[in-house]
Amino acid sequence: MQRLGLALFVLPLLTACGSSKSEPAGGPDDAPPFGAPDGGGFGTSPDGGKLAECAEETKDIFVISEENTLYSFHPPTLVFKAIGQLKCDTGGSRPTSMAVDRTGIAWVRHDDGTIWRVDTRTLACEATRFVPPLETDPFYKFGMGFSTSSKGGSNEQLFLSDSLGAGLAKLDTDSLKLTYVGQYTGALSGKRSELTGTGDGKLYGFFVAAPAQIAEISKGTGEIIETKELPGVYTGSAWAFSFYGGDFYVYTASEGNGGGPPRAGGGSDVTRYRPSDGSVTVVKPKVGFKIVGAGVSTCAPTEGPH
Repeated sequence: MQRLGLALFVLPLLTACGSSKSEPAGGPDDAPPFGAPDGGGFGTSPDGGKLAECAEETKDIFVISEENTLYSFHPPTLVFKAIGQLKCDTGGSRPTSMAVDRTGIAWVRHDDGTIWRVDTRTLACEATRFVPPLETDPFYKFGMGFSTSSKGGSNEQLFLSDSLGAGLAKLDTDSLKLTYVGQYTGALSGKRSELTGTGDGKLYGFFVAAPAQIAEISKGTGEIIETKELPGVYTGSAWAFSFYGGDFYVYTASEGNGGGPPRAGGGSDVTRYRPSDGSVTVVKPKVGFKIVGAGVSTCAPTEGPH
């Protein structure tokens, strides 16, 4: 993928975060968050206090379907549990990517470029003040994932992977401003990816290739540290990515347009890559719905059971 004029795009992006879209209506300073429960409001505990980090119910993987339904996914049992349909007041825009922070809040990117925060326990929604760049510019569309700043630490950063091939950026979750990190290197330069991070401070990408690849990414430069090709895995029309207990889980809906063989309906396949033995296994075929986003907090276990 060519990167014509990347420097011209990135400079205004990093100084102003783009200016093509107005702020989403119904922001947190204008009205109560849509769907917020009675009591403490969005992002608070039932008694109105601050949400605790790493509550047990937030340690699973969360996925979102094309039909706008949020599910939890528990890898040890391979069970999906429907939490409910998102009812964020997005004006009809649909989710395309998701990341989950340590308090169980999902950051959900929609196809109009906006980011909404969703409580994975209550489905309460809150519009953020993120202003996307122009639709033709880098980081209008992206994959994303949180990673801790250090091994075992509680501070985390939200990383974005540009869908036009511009590489890696960071999003400040307070100011909602982007900082460009760098281009991917080697054979994955110019490629797009979904991201997942870990509680031991690492960041990984699930890259669109034929077949797909998983790579460890330098959070400081965007350099590709190590790659693993996934034989027989193709991204298809929808894909997502997450890490849990030392393993990687990829969610793909191949319909013949992503380089792989067509799938006869039934939604996404779940494939596990296990670095400890190098195995790549379809652990749950055709889950019954198409997964368009996945997120897991950095509270999730980084090692499997011993």
